[in-house]
Amino acid sequence: MPPSTFHRLLLALALIIAMPASAENVAQLKQENTRLRAQVEMLQGQNCGSSMPAGTDWSGDGLTARIDTIRPGVNNHNDARITVTVTLRNTTTRPMALNYQSRSFNLVDDAGYQYLTHMHGGTVTGIPTANSSADTTAIISPGGSRTVTFVAARSMNRGQTIGNRFDMNATFIQVEDLGQGKVRKVRDFQIAFTNMPASGSR
Repeated sequence: MPPSTFHRLLLALALIIAMPASAENVAQLKQENTRLRAQVEMLQGQNCGSSMPAGTDWSGDGLTARIDTIRPGVNNHNDARITVTVTLRNTTTRPMALNYQSRSFNLVDDAGYQYLTHMHGGTVTGIPTANSSADTTAIISPGGSRTVTFVAARSMNRGQTIGNRFDMNATFIQVEDLGQGKVRKVRDFQIAFTNMPASGSR
């Protein structure tokens, strides 16, 4: 039910509570009050449910993405390392040349710390990276998949700890070889996940 309906129910409930009650209508008001409270509680429960994470799957027009693992760690230099493994699947009926768009990966934990793949030794493996040029040979067949591993990093100060849940987004681009050294970008896939737990936690 839309938020406007929820707000109207709250207003109706407030008006009933504030309404002076005579002896002849007090029973009716109590009954209506009980009914409205039940509806408000039900809508509050639905609203709470809608704020829960949407899951480990993202779906776009022609491509799906699934987070397989999120594994936090710290190296000997106190640099945080978050390894995120994502499986991409081509849901079209044609082969797809896919690249990762350079510097588009962003990971933020529930403490507000940001982790990047292009700083502090972060890496992207399993897929070509598009900068000023793109690789059209990295083909995902129809129904096929490719696993991409991001190692996102940040330098942690004393007393800072890695969070337990993460928001992640990254951009992949579909490219096409036009021949004679020419490459055309077909479209972008901007994948995003929110409130994702580290692997092994809830």
